[in-house]
Amino acid sequence: MRPAGTETAIPSGPGGPVEAVLFDLDGTLLELDMDRFLPVYLRRLAAWVADLFDPEDFVRQLIRATTAVMENRDRSRTNAALLYETLWAGLDPARHPGARPDRREQALVRFERFYREEFPKLQFMARRRPEAAALVEAARARGWKVVLATNPIFPMAAIAERLRWAGLDVGQFDLVTVLENMHSCKPQPDYYLEVADRIGVEPGRCLMVGNDLRQDIAPARAVGMAVYVAEGLVLHEGEPGAVDAPRGTLGQLLQWIVKSDGNRNTFANRPTLPGNNAPLE
Repeated sequence: MRPAGTETAIPSGPGGPVEAVLFDLDGTLLELDMDRFLPVYLRRLAAWVADLFDPEDFVRQLIRATTAVMENRDRSRTNAALLYETLWAGLDPARHPGARPDRREQALVRFERFYREEFPKLQFMARRRPEAAALVEAARARGWKVVLATNPIFPMAAIAERLRWAGLDVGQFDLVTVLENMHSCKPQPDYYLEVADRIGVEPGRCLMVGNDLRQDIAPARAVGMAVYVAEGLVLHEGEPGAVDAPRGTLGQLLQWIVKSDGNRNTFANRPTLPGNNAPLE
């Protein structure tokens, strides 16, 4: 318990004081262009398992399976269960030994080794954002629940490694959304509702911070969350559901979290944070 009169003033979202903040990873906490990253990642993964799967067919089917996960609205199965079910179903065991029922476990072990041994070599494609670690810690210091709200189409091992590139650790988050623990994906509104349910915070008291107006901002806003567009690598400008969303740098958001007195609803229908082109007052 804090002594009387020392309570930190909490800024407000659409539903009241903010109690949780959701951070996107790629393009937000970590400077990583997924359009450049994904082809390199897929080529290396296919080469790593080339004795188990024909590389070209494997990549094609993995993309199909990932698309099925992203479009899924059935929350009865985890994303991982649906991904592998779809992956195996689309690969002919006669051409892909790794898809045979008796060798699927071997394939899964090989995938795990890839993320431990080969995936870290892709760090050269990413650049750390110096404000990211301070921003996460500032949110934790306010007593907010903190979520790594990255699209859960990668397994935990891959997301933990990309967090390391950002200078962060899984243990700094109350929830990390990954392939194994989620039942929905961005840009489905269900994803944001599932996150809010998992952390026990009403959507209207959550703040979503991301760089993709279509994946992060519009669907989070649609379920009632406060939103903040992280500048630097903004995607899908002109997205109708993200018109006039507050935006600024991570540094500006950090200053706001640290200094805000909470006397006004900063995230309600404001196109910018105060002092958007300079450090926050």
